[in-house]
Amino acid sequence: MSGNWAWTQADTIAEDEATYGVTFVPIILGSDKTTVSVATGQNDYWPVYLSIGNVHNNLFPKKYMDDPAFRRFKKQLFHRAMSRILMSLKPGMTTPQVLQCPDWHFRHIIFGIGPYIADYPEQVLISGIVQNWCGRCIAFPNNLDNGGAPRTQKLTEAIIEELSATSAWDEWGVDASIFPFTSDFPRADIHQLIAPDILHQLVKGTFKDHLVEWVGKYLEITYGKAGAKDRLADIDRRIATAPPFPGLRRFPDGRGFSQWTGDDSKALMKVYLPAIEGHIPGDIVQTLHAFLEFCYIVHRNVITEDTLEELEDTLDQFHQYREIFQDTGVHVEGFSLPQQHSLVHYQSMIHLFGAPNGLCTSITESKHITAVKKPWWRSNKHKALGQILRTNQRLTQLAAAHTDFERRGMLSSREEYTPLPNGLLCFISFILSNQRFIAAPRPILPLPCTQNDTREEEGLDQEEDDQTGVVDEHPELVHSDIKLARTTGMCFSNTGMCAKMKYLQAHNCANILPVLSIELGIAELPGLVDKFLSEQLELSAHHSFHCSLTEIGHIKVFHSAMVTFISPSDPSGIGSMRREQIRAIPSWHRGPPWYDCAFVSTDDTCDGMLSMEIARVLCFFSFVYTNGMTYTCAVVRWFDHIADHPDELTGMWTVSPSVLDNGSQNLAVIPLNSIVCGAHLLPIFGDERVLEYINFHNSLDMYRGFYVNHFADHHTFELAS
Repeated sequence: MSGNWAWTQADTIAEDEATYGVTFVPIILGSDKTTVSVATGQNDYWPVYLSIGNVHNNLFPKKYMDDPAFRRFKKQLFHRAMSRILMSLKPGMTTPQVLQCPDWHFRHIIFGIGPYIADYPEQVLISGIVQNWCGRCIAFPNNLDNGGAPRTQKLTEAIIEELSATSAWDEWGVDASIFPFTSDFPRADIHQLIAPDILHQLVKGTFKDHLVEWVGKYLEITYGKAGAKDRLADIDRRIATAPPFPGLRRFPDGRGFSQWTGDDSKALMKVYLPAIEGHIPGDIVQTLHAFLEFCYIVHRNVITEDTLEELEDTLDQFHQYREIFQDTGVHVEGFSLPQQHSLVHYQSMIHLFGAPNGLCTSITESKHITAVKKPWWRSNKHKALGQILRTNQRLTQLAAAHTDFERRGMLSSREEYTPLPNGLLCFISFILSNQRFIAAPRPILPLPCTQNDTREEEGLDQEEDDQTGVVDEHPELVHSDIKLARTTGMCFSNTGMCAKMKYLQAHNCANILPVLSIELGIAELPGLVDKFLSEQLELSAHHSFHCSLTEIGHIKVFHSAMVTFISPSDPSGIGSMRREQIRAIPSWHRGPPWYDCAFVSTDDTCDGMLSMEIARVLCFFSFVYTNGMTYTCAVVRWFDHIADHPDELTGMWTVSPSVLDNGSQNLAVIPLNSIVCGAHLLPIFGDERVLEYINFHNSLDMYRGFYVNHFADHHTFELAS
């Protein structure tokens, strides 16, 4: 975590201790209650991440759960446990410690309590405030929108000292029985350290719990229960017709899933806006539009002053348009909601902590499976807490042993990692149980995971190709990593991105141009190839050059291409690289065809959407010309921009299939290196209902107007906004 806050802390340390040249290391914390289901009921666990302890919630019989004294005791226990966990670092918070850093250099280190990642119920617990109050400012719970003065640890201590417990609770929202654990450590103020939480405050809180529910209530108030049910059913059908896109979860039944998860909410956000247009007023659409823009802006990897101004304008628009929910009687009690109130603090938290880049409790929730659920499944379910702790302890020791053995040259590097034999694992486990294996502390790193484990943690679509997703490559090595002689790809750079394409050759396809023309049903394909080849020869020779299709030998047809690009805001590898597959398949799993759309660079002098066109890829192929050059290209159908600016309601660009003067499709053969990445189109439904025979396979063929969905992922949002 970098930002002004870290530098300020380092400067303060230097002034207080008269010590210069020290490295400030914040301890970033996170806690989030999770539940594991068993046949006899629910068990709650409270794992604390980046620490060594877990606090189990079911410490006493359930008859005490509603006892105020017991609830107070649980809060006090949590803070005492946190203080005890971090107490070993306290000497290093005032006196620099000489430690070896991950780059193997020794430095003077000063520790400090860093940002605390937590959702709102956790924020209430860790900050010692009353429910429905704000942990960062003193805004009254019945009027959070007006804000208030910043809440600080010194102010809280003064309130507890000067006022009665009842006055502190009612007038200031302070629980006088709780002393936050940060009060035991220097330069730590829990009210300042509460980190932004995109998952619970924005995605699951404001979007799912508020806006989606309010849309349903508006339809019920306006059209009655029967009319609302009918319109919600059509919204579900619209959501189900969304064309496929890499990493985009499908909703075959619309919103009809039994239990909402964070991934469900984030996936629904990507396709929800066009689905509700036509059923609700424009102000509600613009409310959703402004909120989605806010969510994607705060997720950016790099945030500038211009970005912060854009963020503030978007928040103002959200506050302006959401009034329609109060005017129509959907939410008459006002908008004094902690989740929505948190939006006003994002700008100040970005100033404190730097670019959040998606910082939220999804980081801790993604570890629930590893830290709690898998160890639970491995236990015998009887007094499982001790077994869970023992499993995590031994896995950590195994990871430390692997790191130590690797440093000593006893194991291969992680890039060439192979699973250890069972006998060696048993031997290491025996050594660990006798505590004989390490003489000095070593860096503890996680064991290498398999590709399937990585895909599960990143939340990628399991139906995607194995090569789709995160790429653990350094962007500077992309060009040198491509070998054209292997016929697996070529390298190109487009719109400031490093990218490469890999091809999957199709079987039983045409190998000469006339046959391919018949298979694709494109009679003018030879003429399109002639035009493409003439343009390529003119570019290479810098003058007019005549080409002949008879000089084209056998062609190779491919049904997909893989594009790799830099996308730090999306789930990506250690070099911020991400890989995405673009398909052009006549029959997907012996079913309907699958032809993806893509952004095609057409004008390098412009930025954003003005520099690109949208095209639907119908085929990938390559051929060798008589000059010895291998040409890789794609047959595409163009889309035209409906307007030269985004749609006012949704903020998305609109396109329609391009048609020539004679009524035929506008087709072209383009060089493969002009494709930037995949594009996701959503139909413009308007007031029309979705017919029964329309589905996600044929929706691109059935509608005449489409939105360019820049909410498909964060990379597309930055590319097409």
